Amino acid sequence: MKKFILIIASVTMLLTACNQRDVYNEYIALPDKGWNMDSLAVFRAEIDDTVSYYDIWVQMRHQSNYPYANLWLFIDLVSPDGDMVRDTLECFIAEPDGTWYGAGWGSLYSVRCPYRMHNRFRLPGCYTFRLTQGMRADEVQGIHSIGLRIFHSEQDGEK
Repeated sequence: MKKFILIIASVTMLLTACNQRDVYNEYIALPDKGWNMDSLAVFRAEIDDTVSYYDIWVQMRHQSNYPYANLWLFIDLVSPDGDMVRDTLECFIAEPDGTWYGAGWGSLYSVRCPYRMHNRFRLPGCYTFRLTQGMRADEVQGIHSIGLRIFHSEQDGEK
């Protein structure tokens, strides 16, 4: 019994320690009918520390009927002073043979794509990330939700 309690305590501490690096981690559910090219997924992250380095990932949950091996995204990053940068990001979702990347449960799969690694924010305040799908289809089917995760870089302070 003592071993069991020790294992549970160790796992809890490990999971808690991993989450301490998270600064922001949110998902937005997308409509069942599909993600329209005019629909925005908007994330607002409050960043107070301008000295540390951060890794920023786009996360996606998709269904097994997603018809593509990738997802193109347009990302508008708006800083607290209103400056905006537009990026284009290609998320790879499947191998050329059709095997899905990431983890799956039933017909739902989860994959993450690096967006900005070892990034510093120049101002404290609220940063807005606006994501739109950049595929050639007006509406993309099979995407369950889209997310954004910001966490402290492991190599914080080293560049």
